[in-house]
Amino acid sequence: MYLLEKALYRNQFILGPSFLDELPSWGKTKIGESICLMTHPDLNVCQVNHGNQSLTLVGYILDPDNSDALDIEIATSLMGEISDFDRLLERTGNFGGRWILIVDDGKQVRLFHDAVGLRQVFYADARHTSEVWCASQPGMIAERLKLGMDPRAIDFINASKRRDAEYWWPGDSGPYKEIKHLLPNHYLSLDSGSSCRYWPNRPLENLSLEEVGGRTAKTLLGLMTSLSNRYDLAVSLTAGWDSRVVLAASREIRNKVSYVTVRQLGMPGNHADIMIPSLLVSKFGLKYDIVEAPPAMDDEFKVIFDKNVPFPHEKWGPDVQAIMKYNAQPRVVVTGSASETARFFYGQVPNGQITPQYLSSRAMGNDLFATRSLEKWLAGTQDVFNYNLLDLFYWEQRCGNWLAMCQLEFDIAWKDIFTPFNCRELLVTMLALEGKYRKPPNYELYRQVMLRLWPEVLSVPINPHKRKGIGVLLQSFLKNQVRRHTPDFIKKTIRGR
Repeated sequence: MYLLEKALYRNQFILGPSFLDELPSWGKTKIGESICLMTHPDLNVCQVNHGNQSLTLVGYILDPDNSDALDIEIATSLMGEISDFDRLLERTGNFGGRWILIVDDGKQVRLFHDAVGLRQVFYADARHTSEVWCASQPGMIAERLKLGMDPRAIDFINASKRRDAEYWWPGDSGPYKEIKHLLPNHYLSLDSGSSCRYWPNRPLENLSLEEVGGRTAKTLLGLMTSLSNRYDLAVSLTAGWDSRVVLAASREIRNKVSYVTVRQLGMPGNHADIMIPSLLVSKFGLKYDIVEAPPAMDDEFKVIFDKNVPFPHEKWGPDVQAIMKYNAQPRVVVTGSASETARFFYGQVPNGQITPQYLSSRAMGNDLFATRSLEKWLAGTQDVFNYNLLDLFYWEQRCGNWLAMCQLEFDIAWKDIFTPFNCRELLVTMLALEGKYRKPPNYELYRQVMLRLWPEVLSVPINPHKRKGIGVLLQSFLKNQVRRHTPDFIKKTIRGR
């Protein structure tokens, strides 16, 4: 039970006008004269000071162009830009990781996070509260300020749960009307308690397949190398495109890392997401584990899981429990998430035809609460230059809300979570490519990146179960390949529980 209690609020933080006595083991960092930052013992923090100025990093930050650079070195280099906030924002665009930067230039204090907002930030809305509070999730703020939940929000989320087990909050909303979510590409003033969009700040370029493929491969390789220099890694594998690119990017570090697939409840042993990774790791001689999710969470684990965030996703609970048990020696997991931002997840229609109702109907059932929340978001996208608004919607809403909360819930199980596509310059580079190279079914950009990084990973089919007319022959081929190349312990998992 001790380990479970230690996992509660893992990698979370809370920031406000005072330190909290009820969190005695948490780290304490002062920012200026009046801001108090408290962090879970497992969450990294480093601060650089110069006179009355400071830069505070929460989480970890990576430089793909300097894989040996540590957090403190990157933070120190950014201090040179602290008096020019726009320049500082520009500098961080090339960085990966999962981080928050709190910038005190001696005149004002501002906070912003990684490109996709995966080091999540909720904050007390200055229109409703007299004190500025921020936290990884809204429940911690609500407890401090003794706030009640918004009945309209509760009706929305309960309806969403019935429609989709992986429900998410729209716009900058949450269960409390007084607490807002800081979306990607926005910064928060800790003086006024208000947020402001800072990106996109220029039109999107048009780049060739050759240039985008080369830049993407170089950045992915740099980020993976940088991360492996700091942490023990577990690379998540499925049959899909995103994890295959991440596998390709791990070629140079493959002997330092392990690979893992979670077999979810109800997933048959011959499912492509089991068979394809098994074939890949056998082909390349990689260290590999299949983690079996239980039918349901244990009672003790469920208490911690339910307390960790408001409205946790029941569907994810068994997976999180299984991974926590598996990850006895803490590792950082590497996933391919956020890549879908560049893959036309919601397609493309003229920006002028996109309405809050259209977005709500595409993403969450045309709910009135969702429509009103997305109306506010859409009003803040009037100057996004030539970006496809549906790509930006996936970036800021699907990733910024659904993915960010997913990672926070899985933080219980991992030392931390890394998504190499969580890098603004990388995503912008990918979006700069003509759409026909980023669309299904061929995803030519992804093929080009893999050819540069590790061509042999393309010798095994990608998502064969999603192709029309896969038929018995391909299934038979996969079974024969697994039978020939796969170790016995994996074969037993594939045959059944």
